[in-house]
Amino acid sequence: MKSALLRSLLVITFTVMSLHVYGQNEYSSNCNDPAGGCDTVGIQHKISPWRIGLFVGPAVAYCGSWENTFNSDKFRDKSLFNGIGFNAAFNADYYFNKSQTSRLKFGLGAVAGIQNFFLRKDVNPFLERLINNAGSRNPVIQKAPSEDFYLTFGPVLTFSFTNSIRSPYLEASVRGGVFRTTPAAIFVYDGTTGDNVYSVTASNKRYYPGLLATLGFFIPSKNNLWAWGIEATGFRTKVDYIFPGATIYPYTRKHGGFSAGVAVRRRFEKDIPVAKEPTPPIVCVAPEIDIMMDGQSIKGYNFNLKKDTTQVDSLMLTWRTRSTPDSATTETFTARIHQLNNGQDKVIAQVLCVKENKLLWPAEYLAPNGHPVMGQYLVTVQSNRVSSCASCVSEASATGFAVRDSVIIPPPLPPVLCYKQCDLEIYAYQRVRKGTRIKYGKSPESCEDCICPIDTVARYVSVYRLLGTTKRDSCDANYLNVRDEVAKADIKFPSWVRTIYVKVRSTVLGDCDVPQGVTVKNYSATYRRGVVGVFKEIPQK
Repeated sequence: MKSALLRSLLVITFTVMSLHVYGQNEYSSNCNDPAGGCDTVGIQHKISPWRIGLFVGPAVAYCGSWENTFNSDKFRDKSLFNGIGFNAAFNADYYFNKSQTSRLKFGLGAVAGIQNFFLRKDVNPFLERLINNAGSRNPVIQKAPSEDFYLTFGPVLTFSFTNSIRSPYLEASVRGGVFRTTPAAIFVYDGTTGDNVYSVTASNKRYYPGLLATLGFFIPSKNNLWAWGIEATGFRTKVDYIFPGATIYPYTRKHGGFSAGVAVRRRFEKDIPVAKEPTPPIVCVAPEIDIMMDGQSIKGYNFNLKKDTTQVDSLMLTWRTRSTPDSATTETFTARIHQLNNGQDKVIAQVLCVKENKLLWPAEYLAPNGHPVMGQYLVTVQSNRVSSCASCVSEASATGFAVRDSVIIPPPLPPVLCYKQCDLEIYAYQRVRKGTRIKYGKSPESCEDCICPIDTVARYVSVYRLLGTTKRDSCDANYLNVRDEVAKADIKFPSWVRTIYVKVRSTVLGDCDVPQGVTVKNYSATYRRGVVGVFKEIPQK
């Protein structure tokens, strides 16, 4: 009588414990659960309409025509011998498009820059001929390259290849402004007599209007604030210079050039608080569940394997939502099947955070005729709903049935009426790249001035990954060697694991030397190059 009473108490205790352990708190840690709170104030993530840039690259001067520019057999416009140089420019543009996903954007901006063209080497034979013709025996030669400063204003267009905010794009502009040009200076005189042999120098007119055109290809960075690319530029203006001597000859000609090099663009972002309507709260309702055997419900049944011998083909747990359909929320379910036998509660099948509505009975707990093997069975199902601002978890719906008088005789209870068991859950968190996440602000306990997201940004998230489970009978959690138990589990840890977590659930029932009940402790240890570090207990918050 005493033994039967204790057996009944053990079964009832484990049934209650199962409903508690697999209730709302533990379930929430397994599903994606956004930060909750009020949402009367939001933060709008906006990209500034301003964009700045920088360009650096080599430059080639254009001397009025293709032949004058590239044919070294001619004097090239009587004079300047402009060759290879460099060009550096800074730009700032303002775009008028309000939509960030628009593929074609229009703006206005300015470009300020400096360029330099060094004298080509073929100026030397040209001057030697002039010196020989002048008969100078002690010539002195002084030379300086040309230089341009410019400031231009005008429209700019960008065209993205796709609708993505990180799409590569083309940028083109045509701008007009003012150029300050200092032409190349050449001064040759006889060092003995001081007579001028040949001279060309700048006049007092340095400023001319001009045009600057650019075309670039850019690829945005991961944060979409920087963009790197290549750019080509061309300009056209005029230059004024003189030939001093007994008679001063003024000269004005077209002046231009080309550049190609590397360029960078920089955008800016800002967060703007805005008022918004509160999001309606969501409510989770426990789902409606049933246990179906060949299409018939067996909730609450008490089977006898000696008498119930008919052949059945299917046994499964089914459920359906009681929530009102809402396209703004996502509903998932967690379902578990427990076997309560000889004072032990064992989860024999489970699914976490799924959208399906059925769970097949595990084949290893079915007899040859399709009926479940002996024991008491408890099933629980919870609903989890998630919106952009909050989430909820329902109470667990529960039901069950029993199978008795099996032809397999259960083992007797141990002579010592004390039950101690440790269940270990070994898991880790994997960083997984997620396209976007909802951006949250701070939400105080009171609902005044609380902040809720209205924008998304790219990020990585940590995802719970169960690596394995193990259990230890006759276990005292206070003296458990967690590292040895993990090693006995023989788990092959994935390469991405950096920290191993272990949750130890200790169950004590009966006449034991320690207090009865269920306790949970959590441990963590580092994992590097196949070596597990020292497990340390994680303090309970």
